Amino acid sequence: MRLRPVPPRPAPEQAPDAGTVIRLSGLGRVFDADPPVHALRDVHLEVRRGEHLSIVGPSGSGKSTLLNTLGLLDRPTSGSYWLDGVLTNALGDRERTALRGSRIGFVFQSFHLLPYRTVDENVMLAETYRAPRPGRGRRTRAERARAALTRVGLAHRFGFLPGRLSGGERQRVAIARALMGEPAMLLCDEPTGNLDSENTESVLALFDELQAQGMTLLVITHDDAVSGRASRRVRIRDGRLSQESA
Repeated sequence: MRLRPVPPRPAPEQAPDAGTVIRLSGLGRVFDADPPVHALRDVHLEVRRGEHLSIVGPSGSGKSTLLNTLGLLDRPTSGSYWLDGVLTNALGDRERTALRGSRIGFVFQSFHLLPYRTVDENVMLAETYRAPRPGRGRRTRAERARAALTRVGLAHRFGFLPGRLSGGERQRVAIARALMGEPAMLLCDEPTGNLDSENTESVLALFDELQAQGMTLLVITHDDAVSGRASRRVRIRDGRLSQESA
C-alpha cells in the first residue's frame, strides 16, 4: 500500500502589531436559507489606532451584519477577526462579552438615554453591567462620568435631564457614556441619523476632536457627507468592501 504524503498544515496567522485595533482577514458570513444568503464575502480590513474610518453603503449592502460582527454580537462563518490584539473567533460567549465591554464603545442612531435619569447618571450606567477594573470602582464613578461629559463639551449640563437637551447634546451624552470604559475604539452606527444639519456638524466636530486626542473611530453610515469627514473611507456593496479615498 502506497502512503500519500500529508499536506503541511498552514502556519498560524501572525497577530497584528500593537498599532492595529481591527484586522479582518477573509471574513465571511453566510445565513442559512434556501438558497444561502452571503451577507459578507471575503472581507479584508485593517484599522490603525487613532484612525477615523467610515464604512458607507446602501440598505441591504451588509452594513448591519458587519456592524454586528465588529461589535462581537455575531460570529463570522469564515475568516478571522482580531480586535486590539485578541483573536476573537474561538472565544466563548462570556469572553466575548468581557472583550466587548472593555474594548468597544457603542454609539447608536437612537441615543438610548433614560429620560428620568440625569445626564450624569446616564453616563454612569455604562459601568452597571461591566466587571470592575482596578482604580475604576463605584467611589470614582461620578467623578469619571463628569470628566467624560466635560470631554464632550457638556460640563454646563451636569444634573440636567435628557429632555432639556438638544438632539446633538443628547448624542454627546451617549458618546460620553461610550467613553467611560476607555475603549480601544468607538463603533458608531448612523450616529447623526436623528439629527438636523446643525447638530450633525457639532457631533462631527466632536469626532474630529476625539481623533486628535488619539481615539479610534469607526463610523457606519449611508450618508456620504458624514463619511467624507473621516480620514479614510471604505464602501460596502453586496457584502464586499472596496477601499476609497476620503
